Amino acid sequence: MAWVPNSQFEDDLVDMEPDFNFVHGQMAYDIRKQGELWPRPKCTYEYLKSREKRNSELENLHGSRGGSGRDIRESLQLMENIQKIAGTRPLGEHATMKDWEDDSTNELEALAMMRHFGMMSMAIDSLHVQPEVKPPEGPIQIITNGRKQFPLITDPEFFKPRKIPRKKN
Repeated sequence: MAWVPNSQFEDDLVDMEPDFNFVHGQMAYDIRKQGELWPRPKCTYEYLKSREKRNSELENLHGSRGGSGRDIRESLQLMENIQKIAGTRPLGEHATMKDWEDDSTNELEALAMMRHFGMMSMAIDSLHVQPEVKPPEGPIQIITNGRKQFPLITDPEFFKPRKIPRKKN
């Protein structure tokens, strides 16, 4: 168990030395450091304002950086994976927007996905099969954990209190 202090050591230390208060000294140091960086020069604010204006103009001109192009690309990659599972497209061919609008293979792809994934999660790697745990045999078993061995006692009679034998004079 970890050591737990039974007093407020820092508070006691600060109260013992009223003229040498560590907390107020640290706060004064922080305020002085902050004063060096604040207030910022006017040119900084002007630069930030012009940068924000430029960024909004570029976004209006070209669209946002994350925009619909990335979404479409991700959707087509997902569609490619589904087609690979269902076998509705030859291997190595990429999905196109024509495939996105094509509804003829939806049912086939849905059935193939159900068969492929079953009741598992949609994770790429499937879970490993867990080995069956055998119930303990006998009242005491030796369990190994790495290099350590310890007994596993499953007999309920083992833990019942007994009368302590006393020597007779």
